[in-house]
Amino acid sequence: MLLAALLLWLLQCPLEPWSAHAHPLYTRLPPSTLQVLSAQGTQALQAAQRSAQRAVKRVATELQLKLHECRGPDWRPAPPAPPPPAPASFARPCGERRPAAANVTRAHGRIVGGSAAPPGAWPWLVRLQLGGQPLCGGVLVAASWVLTAAHCFAGASNELLWTVVLAEGPRGEPAEEVPVNRILSHPKFDPQTFHSDLALVQLWTPVSPAGPARPVCLPQASPEPPAGTPCAIAGWGALFEDGPEAEAVREARVPLLSPDTCQRALGPGLRPSSMLCAGYLAGGIDSCQGDSGGPLTCSEPGPRPREVLFGVTSWGDGCGEPGKPGVYTRVAVFKDWLQQQMSAAPSTREPSCMELLAQDPPEEYPADARLCAFYARRCPLPEGACARLARQQCLQRRRRCALARPAPSLWESPESAAREQRLDSGTPASPAAPTLCDSGASPLPEGCPGLEPLRQKLAALQGSHAWILQVPSERLAMHFQEVLADLSSKTLTGLFRAWVQAGLGGRRVAFSGLVGLEPATLARSLPRLLVQALQAFRSAALAEGKPLGGLPPAS
Repeated sequence: MLLAALLLWLLQCPLEPWSAHAHPLYTRLPPSTLQVLSAQGTQALQAAQRSAQRAVKRVATELQLKLHECRGPDWRPAPPAPPPPAPASFARPCGERRPAAANVTRAHGRIVGGSAAPPGAWPWLVRLQLGGQPLCGGVLVAASWVLTAAHCFAGASNELLWTVVLAEGPRGEPAEEVPVNRILSHPKFDPQTFHSDLALVQLWTPVSPAGPARPVCLPQASPEPPAGTPCAIAGWGALFEDGPEAEAVREARVPLLSPDTCQRALGPGLRPSSMLCAGYLAGGIDSCQGDSGGPLTCSEPGPRPREVLFGVTSWGDGCGEPGKPGVYTRVAVFKDWLQQQMSAAPSTREPSCMELLAQDPPEEYPADARLCAFYARRCPLPEGACARLARQQCLQRRRRCALARPAPSLWESPESAAREQRLDSGTPASPAAPTLCDSGASPLPEGCPGLEPLRQKLAALQGSHAWILQVPSERLAMHFQEVLADLSSKTLTGLFRAWVQAGLGGRRVAFSGLVGLEPATLARSLPRLLVQALQAFRSAALAEGKPLGGLPPAS
């Protein structure tokens, strides 16, 4: 809304129409509007650099773990502190917002390029981090349980790598980060079709009732809301398709669509038995990459309205594309499985790596026989023999956990925190600087399965993102120098064909795109224009083989 208001004021400045010989009539956007575009472009550049750094670090972390696994354990993991006793139940019922945050989340903006949510407005929204890097959203459904999408853990199911960042407070109090104790993906999840795209994450320490985080309500016996019901979505996902992630939580209202409408829009890929869709067929308002696992909640009427979780963000065909609403896993279909998993007795579960590693390193067997009782439940031998067998199996499991635990260099330390701060400030890493994978003094193991593909993936990422990673922070600024619109090329959506000139780090690029000349159409065309500018700079840098920051200033 602020951008639209600013553009409305700027566009009151007279445009400059002109005609050259027999060519159509053109108009230039005024300098004041170009300044607004340049400011938005600079923000997109900064976010793109952060996203590139995260992508490179994520693969570097996987490679370091693979190296550690192949070399064998030469260190003893520091045991995490045992979890405290379970807290008392929450003082307020599920799905209720704090009074200060009530009635403030009826957003008219978008997650895709839209409005930020007030602090504390989503007390059940959490963020899942892999190796310290944000990857997906999640929803707090109980003191110790988070519900999210199963596809978030494809290829990364080791719970030791994950943490959960809880909701921030209504006055911006810092969010608490909690280790993950267990990941339970639905047994019927299909990574090809995204059928049963649901997973439960058990927290190592339960959420305190005194903190800002509180659970949302799960569907009970009441039927799902009818089509047309306005429901809420929220997350930190991309501001537009293939764009950078949001820095703060964004929110929107989207209507539920009928199964027939969803099927016609999305085709056979949609399974109405376990999926629902929501959004506007005209497009423009939707969830996007990075919002996976986040909530789709609908208000339950009554004297004290509460939010009920009816969907978990799963997949979509693009972000905000016309005729392509977002798809969400239907939570109500899986309520029996959810209840069964969350209420299961500890003795019925295999002990988690966190539980086993929390004990002091054992001399011969893990100290806590209660954890090992799982392995004796179906033992056909006499009780004494079963107890010995269970302890042996438990010890073997603990050793595997120790092998799977990340190396100490991957966990946060004052040095690594300082390094991350430098990266976030825009200071580029030298092209020859060692990565996490080169820090070890021992030689790289030969014949390690899966090592070479990870090294190739890391090298490809570093090469494809070099154009943005190597731009110094003082030169990370986009300058829109000219936007020339063809007044004879108006489309059905109110946009005009335009020729754009922009500069970054001493390089100038020119490309064609679509631009609006009214506040609403200009705001709608801005995200795509920024994506095209980023793609043009990337293509120019790759074609010349030079980092943007290393070029001399343009004359």
